[in-house]
Amino acid sequence: MIKTYSQAVKFLDFFIPPPEKKYPGELGLKRMEKLMELLGNPQLSYQTIHVGGTSGKGSTATIIASILAQKYRVGLHTSPHLVRVNERVKVMSNVKVQMSNDIPDEEFALLVNEIGPIVKQMEKSAYGAPSYFEIVSAMAFLYFKKQRVDIAVIEVGMGGTWDATNVIKPLVAVITNVGLDHTEILGSSVEKIAEDKAGIIKPGIKVVSGVKQKSVIKIIENTCKDKDASLSLISRAPLAISARSALIKYKVKKIDEKGSIFDYFGINTYKNLKLSLLGRHQVENAAIAVRVIEKLSVVIRQLADQLSVEDIKTGLKKVFIPGRLEIISKKPLVILDGAHNPEKMRALVSAIKEIFPDKKVKAIIAIKSGKDAQGILKEILPICHEVIFTRFRLMTDLGDTYSYEPEELISKARLVSRAPLAYARSALVALNDAMKNTDSDSLILITGSLYLVGEVKKICRK
Repeated sequence: MIKTYSQAVKFLDFFIPPPEKKYPGELGLKRMEKLMELLGNPQLSYQTIHVGGTSGKGSTATIIASILAQKYRVGLHTSPHLVRVNERVKVMSNVKVQMSNDIPDEEFALLVNEIGPIVKQMEKSAYGAPSYFEIVSAMAFLYFKKQRVDIAVIEVGMGGTWDATNVIKPLVAVITNVGLDHTEILGSSVEKIAEDKAGIIKPGIKVVSGVKQKSVIKIIENTCKDKDASLSLISRAPLAISARSALIKYKVKKIDEKGSIFDYFGINTYKNLKLSLLGRHQVENAAIAVRVIEKLSVVIRQLADQLSVEDIKTGLKKVFIPGRLEIISKKPLVILDGAHNPEKMRALVSAIKEIFPDKKVKAIIAIKSGKDAQGILKEILPICHEVIFTRFRLMTDLGDTYSYEPEELISKARLVSRAPLAYARSALVALNDAMKNTDSDSLILITGSLYLVGEVKKICRK
């Protein structure tokens, strides 16, 4: 019997795949569907919103949840976690300050204790044992039912079609954007990846997307046409779209270290919306979130009656997302951002240049092995006055997860940068080294991986 949080975590860790199985299980939803059936299909007992995309899906999901939580009891399932697995499962209601609504340790342990026998039962069946991610997703679905949420916002883990979260029947599906990431699983072109991500589009639902590439727009539009789903595309600039799709625009008015101010033009026009998150890219995520709220209001008349403009404004103003342009110190200025692909890094660099144009960037970088290190470094190094490369190694739901060695990154960096390059054997050593000789003009930027960000947050907690 599982009685404590640590016992629950140990149980889950048993389902982390061995090194020879980098990605657990076979592609397909049969095992997850069976797991949900044995649990009584809790994911069908409340309304859901499904959020996928290459970049920004976690941020967009959190913004949507923050707005809805002003009037409703909202479940939020995101991944990965930075420090503790509880972060993946939140229940939010009447949020007025920063969100710290992670599932409590004791309830987490109770859930694992409840789901454990079913997992063991499946382990002996033809379906085989569920993966770590499948179990945690199932726990989230079950917890939301127990908590009697009005609606749940579910972030896709990876891809779309075969993702464990794709057992829900959402009112709205979101595809934030499509870029090259997880190519070893999803495909080597944006078109292949788009086809996979479009797998979360269900018949007759509302779809909101921020995709920009013509070929990707065509794939999303065709999928919506085949599924009789309505599509809204979000953009600051004009896009070539079909007559079936709606183009929703927004205008950025101000970006600074406190957040941003923007106008939104949809079913309603909202002027001077204030967003607490830093960076121009987060404004697009926020615009997507507002459109989702509008489309929900069409489907759920009660929501339209109860969720006010002030609720939208408050949700945008109060939202907080750790590890995304997160300022953890002002003197010296230290920023955490988990950008881990070229697209995310490009957005981060753009934000740093716009918000902190006069700062000398001292970067601490670690990149997960297998990621496009050259592409990431090409984006970040031009703004760096100094770089310290470091490393990480930890167990995640995908197994043994580790970074490139610092020496390997230095070799790649020398091809594109003349900045002083150094390495440190751990995040703690790198942070201590970076703190030396800092002044009011310095900005210490810790980036390259959410796993590195998680390591630094653990250090800060101690």
